[in-house]
Amino acid sequence: MATLVILETLTERIVSIAIERKMRKEKVGHFLRLDNNVSGKEIGKEIGSGEKEIGGRSKSSVCGKALNCLDIGGEGSALIAAGGSDPVLRVWDPRKPGNLAPIFQFSSHSSWISACKWHKRSIYHLLSASYDGKVMLWDLRTAWPLAKIDSHNDKVLCADWWKEDGIISGGADSKLFISSGISIP
Repeated sequence: MATLVILETLTERIVSIAIERKMRKEKVGHFLRLDNNVSGKEIGKEIGSGEKEIGGRSKSSVCGKALNCLDIGGEGSALIAAGGSDPVLRVWDPRKPGNLAPIFQFSSHSSWISACKWHKRSIYHLLSASYDGKVMLWDLRTAWPLAKIDSHNDKVLCADWWKEDGIISGGADSKLFISSGISIP
């Protein structure tokens, strides 16, 4: 029996989802289910009202803001990083029973978060991009950003890791930046 996790995190729409970079989208009625083809685990979000349980356990987490981005990574590829319509990058661990609150909250941005991505090799590092024009590199073991990349003149709309030591970002300024030589301890 597959485990279903329902993240009841918002009152507005989800605009970005990634699960281990391999996913299949399937819309069934009012339910958007994303299946991880590798392990068979399912993560879902009911679009309608209330919580829905399918095939086993369900879990809800509350953030109270619309989410713009979501990525799965960290220890055991089981942590969920998300950013949205406030300047806070949140990280949840859905494996922790009875805990709906984020296990980490990073708040050095000054505007909405538009992208977040886990590093492919490190369980501690992730990046975030924001409408404040900055990309920030985070380490779960610290409370402040390891690096701030301030290359854009306008909102940063998307960002990802470039190779193993760089970050690529695109923004409303119609520019694409690649920052390299970033040290990941």
